[in-house]
Amino acid sequence: MPNPEHNCLCLVLCGTIESAFRLSRIFRKTLDMKSKLISLAFVCGIVLALDATPARCAPEAQKSTLHDPLQSVQGLHAVRKSDKVTLTWSQPRYSSVGASAERRYVSAARVCRDISSTPPDSNPAAKGSTTACGQPVAEVDVNKSAGAPPMGEKFYGVVTLRFMDTLPEELLSANPPQFAIYRIEMRDKQGRSAGFSSPVSVSLAPTVPARGLHFSLDVHGVYLIWDADMGSHPTSVQFDYRIYRQEKGSRKRVAVSFLRAILHQRDGERWSGVDTSIEWEKTYTYWVRPVTRVYSEGHQLIAEIEGEDSAPVPVVAHDVFAPATPEGLLALASEIPKRKFVDLMWMPNAEKDLAGYNVYRREEGGKLARINSDPITMLSFQDTDVIADHKYFYAISAIDLRGNESSKSEESTEVAP
Repeated sequence: MPNPEHNCLCLVLCGTIESAFRLSRIFRKTLDMKSKLISLAFVCGIVLALDATPARCAPEAQKSTLHDPLQSVQGLHAVRKSDKVTLTWSQPRYSSVGASAERRYVSAARVCRDISSTPPDSNPAAKGSTTACGQPVAEVDVNKSAGAPPMGEKFYGVVTLRFMDTLPEELLSANPPQFAIYRIEMRDKQGRSAGFSSPVSVSLAPTVPARGLHFSLDVHGVYLIWDADMGSHPTSVQFDYRIYRQEKGSRKRVAVSFLRAILHQRDGERWSGVDTSIEWEKTYTYWVRPVTRVYSEGHQLIAEIEGEDSAPVPVVAHDVFAPATPEGLLALASEIPKRKFVDLMWMPNAEKDLAGYNVYRREEGGKLARINSDPITMLSFQDTDVIADHKYFYAISAIDLRGNESSKSEESTEVAP
């Protein structure tokens, strides 16, 4: 094996690393020291004539950064919720450096944050490489975050890291709203930079929390009501809300499609949304989540941010609401041989928990009395207990599965044949 000091001497005399590699191959084939010295003088003369480069003993690897730095971080992703931004990414534990392909341990990842009036997608300069960290937010220790590398791990081992950045209030209150642009800077044990990852951005537009959430019940479902102070904001920013619910005894959280209404008041806006998809006699927990959407000048959606959930509100969906009064009642007297009767028909009710209908009858001067034993599930009824030439007055009501009964319909009159 050649002596490293001889290699360094060759570098001083011959200059380039490429020359050192060529000399090393000659040394390995040389048998004795005298031959080495003769070969050294001969080859260095040739190399000096061909290369004529400055001499350096320091290997080129010591002044290089990690190999292919812009590819050292993969899958950088940023998600903002309220004033928190969660960053996730993957990175190698080791990376190649210099012409010698030396393996070096990547010990840290510096999180950098810049502020811009536009996202990097609309600013080509922001998408390029950078040589400075605008504002160092944190430095993530690879071992502490992902654990020490297992024994015998290959050089190409990859870890997934996560960091949560808390945004200061002054950034979230800027008008017009700005963008936070994040990059990850890889660093080795000696604190040397490997360059920066590609950027990701999040909008710093504000979210408007739902205040004073409460509810009311009616036959249509659960009405949720809350206040919001929108204030002044640019037309590129729009505020909205999402309603979520969870049934008691279940872990499943459901996003509710709801009908909304907005009442503009002096001190803000009052929002309401109705959940018509409930099941009666169940207990739910509701909460409201603010959503901010940011649009470009061409009204293309470029960012969507969720805010903090409201305080939860429990709701017992106890059904004490009667169905709507049936409409369109029509009485029609008829007869067939040896039979006289009055046919009744009416329009359907729309309630999902409808059990059926009750039919009431009276004669002139009398009181209405129910003439069916069980709720009628059809939209017609035949009254066969009639006397010829008697005038009858009919009305119907609707009844739900919990026994709530509507008021009676308008009367329809018919004379038995």
